[in-house]
Amino acid sequence: MPNPAVNGSPPPHPLLGSSVNGLASVNGKTRALPSATRRRPRWVMYSVFLGGLLLLGVGIVVILTLRPAAARPDVLLHTVKRESLDVTVSEKGTLESASNIDVTCRVKAGQKQGGFASTINWVIDDGTRVKKNQVIMLLDDSDLQEKKRDQQIKVLQAYALKVGADKTYLISSKDGERVVADQRNVLNVAKLDLDKFIGLTLDSSNNALAAVIGSMSALSENGGFRQQIDDITGKVRLAESNVEQNFERAAWADRMYKMKYYSAAQAQAERSKLESSQEDLRSLRTQRMLLVDYEKRKSLANFQTAVENAQRLLEQRILEEEGNREKNDIDRQTKTSIYNDESDKLKEIEDQLKECRIVAPQDGMVVYFKNESNRFNNSQQGLIEQGAQVKEGQKMLRIPNLERMQVNTKVHEAMVSRIRADERKNTNFVEQLQVGMLTTIDPFLRLMGQKEEVSKMLHDEYRQQEYHIVSYGQEATIKVDAKPGLLFKGRVKSVAHVASQADSWISDVKLYPTIVVIEGKVEELNPDMSAEVTIHIRGIQDVLTVPLQSVVGGSELGSQRKVFVKTDTGYEEKEVTLGIYNDKVIEVREGLHEGDQVVINPKVLLGDSKQKTRDGAPEAEKSGGKGKGKGKKKGGGGPQIGGGDDGAPAVDEKKGDPAKKRGGKARAPQQQG
Repeated sequence: MPNPAVNGSPPPHPLLGSSVNGLASVNGKTRALPSATRRRPRWVMYSVFLGGLLLLGVGIVVILTLRPAAARPDVLLHTVKRESLDVTVSEKGTLESASNIDVTCRVKAGQKQGGFASTINWVIDDGTRVKKNQVIMLLDDSDLQEKKRDQQIKVLQAYALKVGADKTYLISSKDGERVVADQRNVLNVAKLDLDKFIGLTLDSSNNALAAVIGSMSALSENGGFRQQIDDITGKVRLAESNVEQNFERAAWADRMYKMKYYSAAQAQAERSKLESSQEDLRSLRTQRMLLVDYEKRKSLANFQTAVENAQRLLEQRILEEEGNREKNDIDRQTKTSIYNDESDKLKEIEDQLKECRIVAPQDGMVVYFKNESNRFNNSQQGLIEQGAQVKEGQKMLRIPNLERMQVNTKVHEAMVSRIRADERKNTNFVEQLQVGMLTTIDPFLRLMGQKEEVSKMLHDEYRQQEYHIVSYGQEATIKVDAKPGLLFKGRVKSVAHVASQADSWISDVKLYPTIVVIEGKVEELNPDMSAEVTIHIRGIQDVLTVPLQSVVGGSELGSQRKVFVKTDTGYEEKEVTLGIYNDKVIEVREGLHEGDQVVINPKVLLGDSKQKTRDGAPEAEKSGGKGKGKGKKKGGGGPQIGGGDDGAPAVDEKKGDPAKKRGGKARAPQQQG
């Protein structure tokens, strides 16, 4: 008898045997129970149904995704390819001569009202070809002619005063010399009188005494005083002889009287003669004593005083003569200086008259000078025409050498740092010439070396030798609008360090004047012709490029930008790394492959998005096309490329495309080495 059910389970089927968890064991084999096989297909059916729905949805999505997108007619595409990329800067400019000589007004304005120096009486037509020393302009000289006549009178008056001063100087000099000579003669006479009175001479008989005592003992007095001493001494000796003779005669007379041969009267007479001779002897001795003791010193003092007074008077006469000479010489120099000043003024007026007749300094073409500051206004100041007034130092004409031409253009401030001009070194050639002229032994050359006109002539003559080119500037090609079939080669000669002031009022963009010289001699080119200059900054080969207008992004992204690439499912935005660029295409260094198709008008995909395009401004602010104003965000411009491994600096997009603001082509940055 079968066992009862356990836990309410139905009893096992007698044919199936025992079962566990829906499985029955029959004859030792396990089989599924009939009730289990009936419940399982329900769950399987639910699972299959849900899985089928999921697979159906996935299939629909895959089909919709993999289906090629429909082409949009408003989207323009460009195939990425490898090509050569030439980096250039293109600018518009005007032709001018590389060797210009400016004709300036050298007539001085003086005290004239308004600072005007003269008026143009006649001027040759603009653009006329002239030869050297051909008359090209005549200035009004009527005022100078009147000044010349007045100055000639002043010169004659000053000359008369100068001649009078010269003659007075000569007369006073001769008179002073005469007075000094007379006084010098007086001094000499006084000295002679002194020497005559003293009469010191060398006595050879006293040499032995001089050897013992001294040289002064060999001197003896043989002058006038000695003569007086000798005379009085002779008289004394004669008187003494007379006294002795008279004494003997008186004694003899006394004896004769005693012998009664003489009378008393005769004897008395002889005694009287003796007394008289004795008195004469005493008188002569007194005179000799006075002469020796007093008269000698008195006469010596008089002669010495006369010599000293004559010497003082001679010095006084010399000082007076020098004073008069100096006074008359100063007066003569003053009159001469006045005459020279008046003559210089007359010569200056004559030179000014010559400056009123202006001739061509070299062969070339006459070009009226145009001041850039008056180019965009209606000011008549500086206008060159008959009857126009000109100022001192004003540039009036320019005589260009038409065989060597150059282009005067202006480069945007964003590109000026990438332009390399000629590097020149000053040779000081003209300064050395002037130093040589000033140090030569030739007085004429020294005088000429001090003239300002000679210095200017030397600078004009040796202009090419003043500088030595260390390195040449970047190469350039020039197209002249008047010669469309010709292409000229050139190089950058110079780039200004200061922006042009003439364009500052047009926009806030700074433009730097740049000179590009045409190499070699040229023909049939005239100044002021319009030309287009293309400066070759750098060229690279075999690089991936895309059009500039396909780049999306602002300067804040650096060298990273975005482009839209066409895929099988639509248009995908990809990030790219950019390099150098020119006015048409830009180098792609990373992010694209050759053959990719990029959208060159991403504005249609951006729609109303505020994301910046290549112009550096939000799309909502652009309204499409080129800007036309002075606003910083108006006008097209190149993409903002940050410094990459090529070292090229970024360009500020906020200033816009410099070429579009001036009507030229877009500029390209320089690839720095």
